[in-house]
Amino acid sequence: MSSLRRVPLFVALALVLIATGVFASMAKSTNQSQLPGGLALTSTAESTALYCTGLTSAKDGASGHVTFVNTTQSAHLVIINAVSDAGARYSRQALLGAHQSISIDPSARLQGNSFGVGALISGGGVVGIEVTKNDTGEAPCISTGVANWYGSGFNTTVGSSAELSVYNPTATPAVFNVVAYSAAGLATPAKFQGLSLGAHGQVELNLGTQIVNTTNVGVHVHVLRGSLVIVGVQQSGSTVSLNSGSSSPTTSAVFPQVTTEQGATAQIRFSNPGPRPAQVTLGVKLTTFHIANQSVTVPAYGTELTTITPNPAIPAAGYATVQLRSSEPVVASLATGSGSDIALSAPELPESEYLVGDFTGLGFDAAALTNTSSRSITVSFVTFGVSATKGARGSASVTYGAARLSGNSTSELRTDFPGLPSFRHAFFVVSASRPTLLVTLTSPTRPAGTTLLAVLDGR
Repeated sequence: MSSLRRVPLFVALALVLIATGVFASMAKSTNQSQLPGGLALTSTAESTALYCTGLTSAKDGASGHVTFVNTTQSAHLVIINAVSDAGARYSRQALLGAHQSISIDPSARLQGNSFGVGALISGGGVVGIEVTKNDTGEAPCISTGVANWYGSGFNTTVGSSAELSVYNPTATPAVFNVVAYSAAGLATPAKFQGLSLGAHGQVELNLGTQIVNTTNVGVHVHVLRGSLVIVGVQQSGSTVSLNSGSSSPTTSAVFPQVTTEQGATAQIRFSNPGPRPAQVTLGVKLTTFHIANQSVTVPAYGTELTTITPNPAIPAAGYATVQLRSSEPVVASLATGSGSDIALSAPELPESEYLVGDFTGLGFDAAALTNTSSRSITVSFVTFGVSATKGARGSASVTYGAARLSGNSTSELRTDFPGLPSFRHAFFVVSASRPTLLVTLTSPTRPAGTTLLAVLDGR
């Protein structure tokens, strides 16, 4: 845990005043083009905020912890507030030193079934992530709520459950509607319309109560008043995944590190929230093999999927990069696993800076760098140790040289930086010369690549 101590009352009061201003500014609904997945790592802001939701009690299957990491050389005061769906609340404050971390397990502190966690921070450069106890689900904490949230690929069949964890980080009530898409078309359940969530409240919606025994369910949450933090919680067999979703449909996306291993399952699952059918083409790059494009039509207000593996047209040959192009905006998710155990992950959007951290302690099976543009970029990284011990300081940062990454290419981090230490317990910041970089991590699993891990970006 981080170094903790009591801080002067006037400092805490000042931070509360800052928080009031932050909350007031969030009351207005916004529709951003991408989810705000954290803070600029080099931010000089006077104060920042992070919000997380998706974790549950142990009996509800998605228990875990939220970790906040200070990526800077300066200490930051952090005030953590947690709330449950039962209305229980918990608060603490900590002085988070250079390269230190602090973790909280809300299920150990609060009565309830599901939880939201917020952190108010003096200054910038602190990022947050939530990790399930079984290490199969990770989701970044985000810096503000959104007015629209989309997810796809949910499964409510027997043996699975799909829920939306919804947290209101603002000081005003929020009102929202939930609509769903499936092979049967558009569904607008009456119980999911005109929902109200109080200030700083949290709730979890069970999709299976209204969309019964259905595979590949797409969801659109439209916030009519206020802004919300939302994470999709998918439980399939023994696997729990946290789907961060998207704030808008898209006509293009890249999925690096899609497994094609023998015994694995990998699908791109689509939902179409629009009134016209979407013609979707998937380009698959896999080592030296030439793979024909995969095509699918996603009906208006419906869902569809494309199987990458097992697929007789795609050899079992490690990791593939899948490029999505669509005639109409769609919502896509990557579903990976084996047997009945399936995990969902949303596509990332390119950025120029990421924090990569081994938050499970298991290391990574793969860490890939993808340049989404046609022009080459320069990539470098700084590695440092993170201390979770009270009173201890993380190790000093070490800067590694730059490497060139060609346009529209994917490479392994180990290949570009052969002197990189072990990925086990590693923490490093990856930086690119332009905001066209994706960093993709997979957990060491068998078959390989069935669990994708979260990276923390600079948005």
